[in-house]
This record gives sequence, structure tokens and C-alpha cells, in this order.
Amino acid sequence: MDTVSDLLIKEGIVSADVLNGIRTRAKGRSFVVEIYNTLDVDEDRIVDIFADGLKIRRADLSDIMPDALGKFTKDHALKYMCMPFEKEGRKVKVAMLDPLDIGTLQEFSFITGLTPVPHVTSKSQLMAAMQRCFDMSTDLARVLDSVSSGAVAEVEFVQDHGDKRIEEAFMTGKREELDEQMLAPAIKLVNLFIREALDCRASDIHIEPGQKAVTVRFRIDGVLATHTQIPKWMHSAIASRVKIMSKLDISNRKTPQDGGMKLKVGNVQLDVRVSTLPTHLGEKVVMRLLKPGEKAIELPLSGLSGADLERLRTAMSRPQGMILMTGPTGSGKTTTLHGMLTELRSEGTNIVTVEDPVEYELEGITQVHVNEKAGLTFANALRSILRQDPDVVMVGEIRDIETADVAFRASNTGHLVLSTLHTNGTAATITRLYDIGVEPYLISSSLHCVVAQRLLRVICPHCAVKYAPDEDAFAALPGIDRKASFVRGKGCAKCNNTGYRGRLAVVEIMEITPSLRKLISGRASAGELRDASRKEGMRTLYEAALEHVYNGKTTIDEVLRAVTVDDTPGASCPNCGRMHAEADCPYCGTMPETSCRKCSSGLEEGWAFCPFCGSPREKEKAPGAEEKARVLIVDDEFGILKMVELALRPLDVEVHTAQNGREALEAARNINPGLIITDINMPVMDGYELIRELRSKVSTMFIPVVILSSRDSVEDKLKGFTFGTDDYITKPFDYTELQARVKRLMKRMGN
Repeated sequence: MDTVSDLLIKEGIVSADVLNGIRTRAKGRSFVVEIYNTLDVDEDRIVDIFADGLKIRRADLSDIMPDALGKFTKDHALKYMCMPFEKEGRKVKVAMLDPLDIGTLQEFSFITGLTPVPHVTSKSQLMAAMQRCFDMSTDLARVLDSVSSGAVAEVEFVQDHGDKRIEEAFMTGKREELDEQMLAPAIKLVNLFIREALDCRASDIHIEPGQKAVTVRFRIDGVLATHTQIPKWMHSAIASRVKIMSKLDISNRKTPQDGGMKLKVGNVQLDVRVSTLPTHLGEKVVMRLLKPGEKAIELPLSGLSGADLERLRTAMSRPQGMILMTGPTGSGKTTTLHGMLTELRSEGTNIVTVEDPVEYELEGITQVHVNEKAGLTFANALRSILRQDPDVVMVGEIRDIETADVAFRASNTGHLVLSTLHTNGTAATITRLYDIGVEPYLISSSLHCVVAQRLLRVICPHCAVKYAPDEDAFAALPGIDRKASFVRGKGCAKCNNTGYRGRLAVVEIMEITPSLRKLISGRASAGELRDASRKEGMRTLYEAALEHVYNGKTTIDEVLRAVTVDDTPGASCPNCGRMHAEADCPYCGTMPETSCRKCSSGLEEGWAFCPFCGSPREKEKAPGAEEKARVLIVDDEFGILKMVELALRPLDVEVHTAQNGREALEAARNINPGLIITDINMPVMDGYELIRELRSKVSTMFIPVVILSSRDSVEDKLKGFTFGTDDYITKPFDYTELQARVKRLMKRMGN
């Protein structure tokens, strides 16, 4: 078999004479590393020799695990020209210029205490990985140091069941296996995510790895919206930090994991449920934020009122029987059930719940958390609860015939049972119970009512304005009163520019009347049950939602997003699911210039969000086309704005301008620029204050900033870098130099 030397000579990388000279100069060190250091060689060909000729695996340095670095520092990496990138137990994959260098492998094992598994890489790839892991971590730490330390101090671990604090375990144990230089910024960054999510009233934080960056999205009022993007090289450190906080295995990146933590953020107690999911671009992390100490919302405040509220209270007043809540995930079923329990709670009533998980802690109510691994299922827990002399029982969800059978029999033996079922509507709940295997006679004898629920976003009171809907909006909602007064939110800082703030419930209540009991006993279809209910006065979800539109609480667009108009004449579009009278759907179809990415519905010019589904509007790009990077130029002199814009034309970027720091902040939030070039002296808000504001929020923290100023003193430059600028250029400036510095910064951020 050919050796490395033979292959290098055979491939023409180096001659035999030159190779002998290099061996002599190397003095026992790797002659391959010496070749890289002394000759101008084709790096890819050398990597191919190791990978194809000697069958050594190539290193993937796109996503380096923080725990792989361990005690291995930047000095070690430069000295031995190698880099650990993935750890599996006591083994660690190491990227090397010369993967056959036994001396370096021995030194690596001595430093780390781990068994190295050599992989081959090129010098340029190795140096780029070092810069991402070491130099950029330092840059990030500098940026985060400019953020108020209160952001970190606000997020504290809560002692859990007498165990040691998770944070103490992190600081003393697992921390030793991780690279402190990478995780220190990640700790602060995760705390900032949590704090800002609470400030935005978000229920979930999604951390999603992409090709070039990691997108962080918040779910606010039931709709996901992008909050910020962070550099790709920070992904592993952030994922590891969240996994440590929630007691998950940081070395396992190939299987899904679930965990949680208890936090105190300021004065708010917080339960955080964490889920990780491996994807082809890295682990996606979702954090659900729950406030266990939060009081259950009162039924009238949730949006229920008038006849709907009275129907529900009538069913709740009965000593035995069953009330079922139905709707998709996230429709507020559990919140409404807890509101019902709060009304039923009294000194003379024994209320017990079985939930998965317990999301709200209710004073005076016994709550049981399902633990299927320990054998505590809904059915088993319910059997035990019935021996506890309960008056009211709440079952978190009916999932199978075993749970359904116990629940229905309990409702026939002196207990009021509340539960949920995942179906789309009231009538479909009955047929779903048939399918599960519940006998029709049990359903008809036990069930008081079925409540279908959806949540509609409420118009922000701070930016509400009257408007006239267009013809398409009226056509989408048959039967709507065109003469009514319509309101929508135009978007402001208090509602994150969505036009909505908060949510309310709309319900459809199917009372099980004597005539419906007969239909159920005869296994009537969903259509028959629905028609009979409407004849007896049932108000549909659609009708309830329209009432809130007329009252100025929500919008036509929100009704279209949340409620299926399935009770009006016409056909249902197979693409968007909406009803309409025309043969062809007027809301879908090919609209490549103004298409909503979620439902393919047409968008009106000027909308920040899709008027049908609430998703951020996004124009479709031609196949293979990439969106241009955006640059924001901030200066109060019109001539300078034009000069900088002219200088950037060769870079093929999308240029935006602002004339003071306040305008720039608003623009940064709206357009998400890849780079900001700013002057110092400006009215309203100067450049230093602009940078401070940008660095104080996660959503704008990672935007590179260049100061372009006529002030050239050492003090001004030092002040700029202290506030968090990435570069400092003095006026008058050289076009070529500005272009080079802008390209460098945008390349660093993956633009």
C-alpha cells in the first residue's frame, strides 16, 4: 500500500527532493504540516489523498460541539494544528492536517483525557473553525458585556424538591467538560431569550438551525414570529446550555429529548418545558414557558358572555354528567376548563384533576400529574381518584377507550366529569366517541354538552383604527353585515407591530337535548347532529366570531385564520380550506409576487402580515435566487448617505437609509439589516446611543455596526468599541476600503 509520501509525490504535490528537505526541517514534527506551512499547495488535493487514497474520514467543522473542546484551548489548536469537533462518550473526533501524526494524537489524549478519532481537513478550514470557536466567542462576549448585567441576574434557578440547584451542578460538574469561552456567552444569551420572551408575552421559544444562521422565533398570541437570527457557530453552545439547564444529555444529539426546569425571572415563577429534535441542520430546541402561580382566568374575562356563558353555567350546575371541551392544540381548552373549576371550587366540593402536565396550580384543588413511565396513566389515575370521594373530576384528555369508559361510567355514578377531546367541532366529537368504542347509550345518558373552542387575537387598543374591508374580504365571509363598522390594528411598539394584543375565546356549545339523545342512541352522523343542533338554536363558531368582529374586538382576517367557515353554502377549497360560492377559489392560486408562505393566499400591498393566516408576508423568490443582504446607512447629511450608497453599489446589496438614531432603530426592527453604517453626531439620537440600544435587545444584538465619522480621536474610537461597534472608519473615506470592510463583516455573519 502506498504511504502518504508516495501519494504526495505520485500526485505531483511535491517532488522527492523537496520532500526530503521538508522532512529534515520538520525535525520529528509532521512533514504534512510543514508542507502546508512552507509550500503554496492545493489543499483540497492533499485532503483527497488522505480521504480517497488512505480511506480516512473528512471532518465536518460546520457545527462544533462545545463539550468536544473541553480543556483544549486556542493555543493547543495552533500548536498542534488540530481541532476536536464532536464527542461520543470517551471518544472525540479530531480534525487534523495530518491524521497519521501519532505524536499529536498522543499529546491530544494527554491534554484532554479522551481517545482521539482522527479525521482529515485542510488548513483553511481548520483556521476558519478556530476563528469561529475562539475569536468570535471573544467578540460575542464583548458585545454581551455591553448589555445590562440585570438581564442575567433576573433569571435564577429555583430549588427543585430538595435537590442541589441545577446551576450549582452546572458550575461545578458538567461545566468542566465544556469550553468556558463558548458557553459563557451562551448562558447570558439564553437568559436574554427567556427575559425578552416574557416581555413579549410569548408562550414558546423556538430555536431553529438553518444553513447560514439560527432563527429564534417567539409564539405570541398563538402565532409564531421571528424575533432574531443568531450566528450559526453559536448554535451548539446555546443548545448545550438549554440541555444542561433542563437536565438533558448534552452528548446525545441524535435522538429527541424532553426535560424541564424551574426558574424565577424577576418576580415571576416560571416552569419551562424543553423539547429537542434532531434535524439535518442540527438540533431544534423548543421551550414552552408556563407560569404555575398564575391565577386561572375567569370565564367572563376569557371572551365567554351572554347566552354562551349561561348555557355553560347551567351544565356546570348539575351534580353529575359530563362536559367535553374540543378543539385543536393551542385553542385554550385547558384554560377554559380551569376557569370552570375555579367557579365550581368551594369548601364543600372535592375537586380532583388528572393532567399531563399540570400547567396551572389551583388553590383548594387536588391535582395529579400523569406519569406513564411509572404506570400512572389517565385511566389508572382516574380509577384511584374515584376512590377519593370526589364531587368533580377533570380528566386532561380522553385518548383511548379505557380512559373514556372509566370517565363516562364515573359521570353516571354521581360525579361531574370535565374533559377534552381532539376534534374539529361539536358534532364531530360525538362520532369520534363512536370510533373510540364508547357505547351510544353511555354518551346519550351522560353527556350534558360539547363545547368547541377557538382563540381569536384581540385588536391592539393602542393602535386600533377604523377601515373599510375590500370586496375579497367580504366574499370570504358569507352572511357578513357589510354595513357594520370594522376595526383593525395598524401595528405599534406595544403589540410588536402585529396589530393584535391578547386573545379571547369563541365557543360553539352543543347542548344534548332529548331530541339529540335519540339521534345519538341511533348513531346519527355528524351532519345530522349538527343540523338538529342548529334548529334548536345552537350558535356556531363562525357566528360567535362575527359578533366579536362587529363589537370591534377582532378582525375579519383573524376570523378567516382561526375559524373554518364550514356551515355556509358553497364548496371548500382543497388548497386553503375556506368556503366560497364560486367554482374557483378567489383566494388561492399562483400569485408568485404576493404569496403568503403559510396558506398561499393573496396579500394586499402594505400588509406586514398575511390578512388570512397572520403569518409574516414573504414574497416568493425565483428558483435558485437568493435574497439580497440589506445595509442600513444612518447619517443626517443627505450627501453622505448618497456617497455611501454609491460606494456599496458594486456589492449588490439592498440599501436603506435613516437620518437619526431613532429612525434607524425603527428601521432595524422592520427590515432586519445585515449591517448598519452610522455617523456619531446626529439629532434626536446619536450614534453611540443607537449602538447601545441595538446591543440591548437580542433581536438586534448581532447586527454588525460600522461607525463612519469625521471624529478621529483615540477617545472617540475607544468609546465606539466600548459601546459595541464592530469597525470604525473616518471621513473622508476610501470607497475600496469601505467595500472591503463591509464584505468582511457581512461574510462573518453569513450574509
